[in-house]
Amino acid sequence: MVDNEDEERMARPDGHRYDAPESPEETRSKSWDYALLGILVAVILVLIATGTVPIFDM
Repeated sequence: MVDNEDEERMARPDGHRYDAPESPEETRSKSWDYALLGILVAVILVLIATGTVPIFDM
């Protein structure tokens, strides 16, 4: 159990609390997610640039 002194130290003046630091597993998972998202965006941009995926019907 956390006593009041520790709780006051963790609280910010606006009444909100700090989030706990991320675990290494969570950080690693996020980096893989962002890498996958970046690759997906790059593939979509290449498909648009080559005309495989039409954006405007002319």
